[in-house]
Amino acid sequence: MITIQPFDTTQDGHSVSLVILKNASGMEAHFLTYGAILQRLIIPDKRDYTDVVLGYNDLITYENDPYFMGQLVGRNANRIANAEVVLDGKKVSLSANEGTNHLHGGFEGFGKKIWNVAELDDEVVFSYRSKDGEEGYPGNLQTKMFVKLTEANELIMRLEATTDQETIVNLTRHEYFNLNPQSGEGITKHALQINGGGILPKNENNVPTGEVLRVESTPFDLQELKVLAEPLSELDGGFDHNYVLEKYSAEVPAAVLAAPGGSPKMEVHCTQPGLQFYSAAGIDAVPNKYGAIQGPSPALCLEPQYFPDSPNHPNFPSTVLKPDAVYRHEIRYKFL
Repeated sequence: MITIQPFDTTQDGHSVSLVILKNASGMEAHFLTYGAILQRLIIPDKRDYTDVVLGYNDLITYENDPYFMGQLVGRNANRIANAEVVLDGKKVSLSANEGTNHLHGGFEGFGKKIWNVAELDDEVVFSYRSKDGEEGYPGNLQTKMFVKLTEANELIMRLEATTDQETIVNLTRHEYFNLNPQSGEGITKHALQINGGGILPKNENNVPTGEVLRVESTPFDLQELKVLAEPLSELDGGFDHNYVLEKYSAEVPAAVLAAPGGSPKMEVHCTQPGLQFYSAAGIDAVPNKYGAIQGPSPALCLEPQYFPDSPNHPNFPSTVLKPDAVYRHEIRYKFL
């Protein structure tokens, strides 16, 4: 079942709708047309129903939110060093919104835009046209996100983009997950597995050096399901690292997250080569929809994407999109 209804109005007077998808088992996904934000993700579990994503009840808090809470991130997820890329042989300057870096699409990335929405049989499609020159990016970019909620308790999001000029595109989702929010605690007792045997080391500006570091015998080794308390205690500042995925497909998840006690459990499936794991160690507390979740690490993000700073590393998979091509990327959250 799909419902589209009014939600609120932005501070500058734009109407925002609430889009609710619900299946027969009672799972619900609530999206806003502001930022294509996933405001609620309610799953059936042994405690009845649990909303497993952090977020806010009101629009103004999302407008002022500095954490990219629940957003669709674009045009480019993660960081680009010196806010510069070379396209078609020419240097292109992007907005520098994190020191000298370009981060998550700039000062007003896709997560701060109003998206159009339409219902298509058993799914909905969100769409946004990013104009040539927005945040420095060349080309008019048409972006769509198709969203479907299945009876197998899967939330499937298919991302597509086309351009009329050569540009770069690297989209992701930025949900903050906590599978046990009723406790008021963070995610240190959660267990996580990431099917990646390497991470991308970073320099002092928090961008990749271009190398790949094997995770074996390091705190980054999450190739088996592991409670997060120990690796978090071993890393100053926690996790904010991109994993190089080696096993990912419709059958093999990029990551598995389990609540304390093992249930509920979530699988993240994707079609991209990287997964940014952000443990939110710098967030002390979040005024969540149902009361504050205490930090550090009140929740975590698992962001499927191309590698950070890809345009500046020829050995990384390319994020260049040409006018005769279509960018495609699927993200799937499956609950067990």
